[in-house]
Amino acid sequence: MRLYYVNDDVPEVTTEQLKGACSKRGIEFIEVYAPAFLFDPASQLVPGDLLYRAAISMASMRVEQFLFADGVSTFYAHPDGVFFGYTNAPLLFQRAGLPVPRRFALVSPNRELIRRHVKAVGGLPVIVKLPGSGGIGTMKVETFPALFSLLDLLSSQKQQPAVCAFIDQAVHWRLIVVADRVVACYRNIPEDDDFRTYASSDKADFVDPPAAMAELAIRAVKVLGLEFGGVDILEHPSGRNYVLESNFPCFFGQPQIVAGIDVAGAMLDYLIAKSHRLSATAGETAEGGRQHGSTRR
Repeated sequence: MRLYYVNDDVPEVTTEQLKGACSKRGIEFIEVYAPAFLFDPASQLVPGDLLYRAAISMASMRVEQFLFADGVSTFYAHPDGVFFGYTNAPLLFQRAGLPVPRRFALVSPNRELIRRHVKAVGGLPVIVKLPGSGGIGTMKVETFPALFSLLDLLSSQKQQPAVCAFIDQAVHWRLIVVADRVVACYRNIPEDDDFRTYASSDKADFVDPPAAMAELAIRAVKVLGLEFGGVDILEHPSGRNYVLESNFPCFFGQPQIVAGIDVAGAMLDYLIAKSHRLSATAGETAEGGRQHGSTRR
């Protein structure tokens, strides 16, 4: 059995942890570097192979789609999931009944409309959010003059951000989900002089998640048609939880480095088990076809 690992500027620790998990289980680890990939039909995978794209670049997505074939084990819940994505996951979460911070896309520079959106999310301060990772593109804005000048800049660059409610005094959690369970959970803490948060290096921050929060994280991953993800949740002092996002792929190295939690092993075990299920289903389908054909002589 082989794991095909699509890389494109992925943190080295991610690669090493998955490579180590493969070595322990006797799985061949094949690294595919997306920028140098030759789109040769002969390189497409075969049933029984495992496939994980650890990179987020468009090149890596194209390579993953090219490599995929029926019977290949991935973290996509649906056979064709590798070919689809979502441009507005928070709205999808909301439609599925998951609690999310109030949020609107800013698609017009009309200042009266912007004022109405700000009022609708609860007033100033607000979060202005652009696509990004590691907190890049997440900005807290406390006055209308600052908001209008920022949005003028973003509009000149053809950017269309979202305006979101600022959840004051909330605790930021990251939960890493594999299938139907949370395999790692930790609190993030704010940087000095910053409202954004980062993964703590303190072991005490790795905890068992509250049951309701774990259920929410698992649902968030499933709503996106996935079986693995890093879910960000804000916990308000009142106890109310808000789903911020569910990231796929996601950085999972921190739990093993800090707390010895083998996320890579859990990921690989799931892909292996899914591969066996896919093979069994294919065998049953083939057997059923032979039996059906034998009755039509």
